[in-house]
Amino acid sequence: MKRNSILKTFVLAVIFAVTFVTFAFAGTAVIQFSDPTVTRDKTFNVACKVKSTDVRLKTADITVQYDAQRIEFVEGTNAEGGAGTIRINGTGVGRGSGTQTLEYQLKFKALYAGTTGINVVDQEVTDTTDNLVNVTKFGTSTIKVNPTNTQSTDANLATLEFSPGELDREFDPSVTAYNVEVNSDVEALTIQAIAEDRDATVIITGNENFITGMNRVAIDVTAPDNVTTKQYVLNVTKLDTGITDGNTTITNGQRFTSNPYTITIMIKPDDVPIPSGYKKLTGEFGGNTIEAYGPTNIVDGDTPEVFLIYGMNQDGVMDFYRYDRRNGDNTIQRYVAEANAGNYEALLVEYNDLGTKYNEAAKRLNIIFPAAIVLVVLVVILIIVLIVIIVKNGSNRNKSAYDKYKDYSDDDDDDDDDYFRNARPTKINRASSNKDSDDIDDEEDEKDEKKDVKAEPDNYEEDIEDNLDEIEDLG
Repeated sequence: MKRNSILKTFVLAVIFAVTFVTFAFAGTAVIQFSDPTVTRDKTFNVACKVKSTDVRLKTADITVQYDAQRIEFVEGTNAEGGAGTIRINGTGVGRGSGTQTLEYQLKFKALYAGTTGINVVDQEVTDTTDNLVNVTKFGTSTIKVNPTNTQSTDANLATLEFSPGELDREFDPSVTAYNVEVNSDVEALTIQAIAEDRDATVIITGNENFITGMNRVAIDVTAPDNVTTKQYVLNVTKLDTGITDGNTTITNGQRFTSNPYTITIMIKPDDVPIPSGYKKLTGEFGGNTIEAYGPTNIVDGDTPEVFLIYGMNQDGVMDFYRYDRRNGDNTIQRYVAEANAGNYEALLVEYNDLGTKYNEAAKRLNIIFPAAIVLVVLVVILIIVLIVIIVKNGSNRNKSAYDKYKDYSDDDDDDDDDYFRNARPTKINRASSNKDSDDIDDEEDEKDEKKDVKAEPDNYEEDIEDNLDEIEDLG
């Protein structure tokens, strides 16, 4: 056991030592770019170098991004790509692999005047022992494109595109302010702002680290004369987090913006009826006397904050429109008739009818309710009486004969007791009890016959006389 422990400790020590040595002697490097200045429509090169001071480099794999709207990628050393992304993968130019510097050349064409750049988004560098090199610094390239025409005063944008989100209206070079709404997880916009004059310069500020609420992004355009400027503003509203319902996040603070809406007031034709619940009003609005329509219960001479007008919209549709001037909103929308909308008089009549019906029902209820209570009490009493009678009859049927005698008075009870005390017991003839049941029946029949003779003696004598008469007749 002791030897195994020593062996394990030794192995761990070796692994630690190897790891430490490898880490301690890992190579380091930096990535650098050149910063060219060029005239618009000209091609130019950007140099990309990977330098190390402690190891010899073998190869590099680097991915860079650029603004494809301003510069166009043409070709490069061990490089391919386009549309804003280039991958550099190889040993470089010159002495290349096996040295402490790897160099790559990237060729572009300048499309628009202004300042743009190139930056690293991913990298992997190895030394001649195939170990990864630790890149400690990532450089960027700043490219300045000068105009070819310095006399132009055009500072307009030709296009303005971004993501995520969208403008609250269609882009117009003459309109310089727009509203944008983004979700709570958006920190910045990806903006493509292209000037009408390719020699004009465009600079974007404020497009980072959005806070909840209003954020201001400025797009400054400078004309080729370097004097004329124009600023476009994006008012970016970052919405609150909102609430979560299951797997769905409900946005809080969502805004809706309507396009400008213009109504031309027209004189209502006679064959067009006034909407139900409204009446004709005449008031002054905007310095002019107009014909409007308000609720029928409004006082004459007053103009409500919400009323109807008859007019024609921008598409030539004539109809009633609702005008709302509460809190200075001054909004207009197509009027849609609703059931009983504004019909205050009809609603009042209906309300009064319901009140009358309610009072009548209450009076009837005041009469019926006490009578119902009395009836319920009588029914309860009747039920109780019936229960008592049923219980009493049932108890009488269950009494024995002896219990009935006990119901007499105390005197009767005494007489009965005397009777039973004076009564003598009857002797039982044991000999007769031993006779057969047939003998007993014969004796009973003889006794009955004797009783019949005793009971009818006259008839017996008449029978004898009748028999003597019959003998004489025969003789």
